[in-house]
Amino acid sequence: MKMLKKQLFLGILLATSFLITLGFMLSPAFDGKNFIAYADEHFDSYSKHSSYFIPELIEMAKNYNTEISISIDLKSEEVAKKVATLYAEYGKVEGSKLKINARLSDISLLALKDADRAYYNDEGYFKQNYGMSAKEVLYYWHSSLQSIAKALKAQGKFEESLFIENQILMRGIEPAYNFFGLEAKPIDIIGAGLLVFYVIYTLWWGFAIYLLCEGLGIKVTKPKSKKEV
Repeated sequence: MKMLKKQLFLGILLATSFLITLGFMLSPAFDGKNFIAYADEHFDSYSKHSSYFIPELIEMAKNYNTEISISIDLKSEEVAKKVATLYAEYGKVEGSKLKINARLSDISLLALKDADRAYYNDEGYFKQNYGMSAKEVLYYWHSSLQSIAKALKAQGKFEESLFIENQILMRGIEPAYNFFGLEAKPIDIIGAGLLVFYVIYTLWWGFAIYLLCEGLGIKVTKPKSKKEV
C-alpha cells in the first residue's frame, strides 16, 4: 500500500477546513442563529411564498353553493362556543355540538378569509374578532371542517367533501397554520447562494474523503473473478 503525500496533504487540508467551517456554521453567527436554523428560516419563507393559493381558492369556493345542514360534536360546550364564533350566523350551539346550516361557499369563504389574514401574520385581527390567537382559530377551522367533510362523505356528497379536504384544508388552512409568523419571500440572491453553498459543501467533504483514502493508498477495486477448473 503506497502513500501519496500530495493527495494526503490535500485531503487533510480539505477535511480540516470543512470541520472548521462546520464549527462556524454551528455558532450563533447568523442573526443570532446557527447556519442551519438561518437557512431553514429562509427556505421556509420561500416555501410560504410559493404556497399562497387563497385568491384561487376563493374563486373556486364561490361555485360550491350546496346547502349543508350538519351537526358536529366538539366534545365540550366551551369548545363548541368558540368554534361557533368562526361560523358566525351559520352556527348554533347545542350543548357540545355545533349545528351548521349554510351553503358550502359561505363557510368556505369565512375560513379562507381567516387563512388569508393568517398568511399576512395579522395576529391582531384574530384577537379583535375572536379573542383567540391565529393558530387557535386555524386549529378550530381545521378540526371542524374535517368533521364537516366526514359528514358530507357519509351523505354521499363526495365532491364537496374532497373540495374541503384537498383544497380548503390542504391548500388554504394548513399552509396558513404551518407558516404563521414567517415572512413570505420570493427566492432571492441569498436563497440562490444557499443552494450553491450546499452543493459545494457536499462536494467539499466528498473530495476530502476521496483524497485522504487515495493519499493513504486505500483503493476500492473489484474482486477478481475466479475461473472454474
